[in-house]
Amino acid sequence: MDIEKSTQELADRLQYIKDIFGGREHEDVSMLATRLEEFRSREGAAPLAQKVKMLSQLEDLFDFVEKKLDPELSAMDKVRIVRHPQRVTLKDILEFVYDNYTEIGGQDEYSIDPSMLIARAYITRRTGDKVHNQPVMVIGQEKGHGQEFRNGGSVKPWGNAKALQYMKVAETENIPIHTYVFTPGAFPVEDYPGAAQQIARNLYEMSALRVPVIACFSEGGSGGAEAIALADTRLMLSHGYYSVISPEGAGAIESGIRQGQRAPAELIAECAERLKIT
Repeated sequence: MDIEKSTQELADRLQYIKDIFGGREHEDVSMLATRLEEFRSREGAAPLAQKVKMLSQLEDLFDFVEKKLDPELSAMDKVRIVRHPQRVTLKDILEFVYDNYTEIGGQDEYSIDPSMLIARAYITRRTGDKVHNQPVMVIGQEKGHGQEFRNGGSVKPWGNAKALQYMKVAETENIPIHTYVFTPGAFPVEDYPGAAQQIARNLYEMSALRVPVIACFSEGGSGGAEAIALADTRLMLSHGYYSVISPEGAGAIESGIRQGQRAPAELIAECAERLKIT
């Protein structure tokens, strides 16, 4: 066992818990920090067998506390979970769920929004002596792997138009569509083609698609989610949510703030609770 690597993994888990609780003090979290510090101070002089035993006990303690804390998560804690840098992203899913994939882009104005990721992926399965490669059109918001470059998953109208273009390609090729929703909401563009107008076009066209569509939600914020989420089957990742508006957007409306300002954190948290983000 690599003691140093395992200890660092526990430290990362502890930092993740602190991030999710948004700086709030919690006795169980403080206890984990104390136990981890005690282990680090004692492990230098301990024999290897004792180190392994102590580390195993500490890992069991982390597992127990994490399960205990899960029911105590507030609505805003769950929002922080889906937005955390360690949260799985669409690129991760393409790498580890599908057997092979090729990322594809749009043409002309459809190629200028990197927050909308399109890929032709394959699922390989064996039946007897035969190997079947099932092609799938994968469409979704990518909010990691260059978050600023990808605008945090907030897709502009051109990105949603690109998604619609490849939904029609999938229909032409008669292959299923898998969409992955990782967005706090659409990027507000009022000029042509308009954020709301493009979302409406997507919904209109998706309602008539003649191929199966499966949508998987992590963060489903407002119309930005709906632009690719009208599906035959909808799945939800652990701690994922699907809401008519983001907590920040609801807080902005409730407080009547001007553009560029941010609602108070307490109001945003209250809006998350009232939106029933669970």
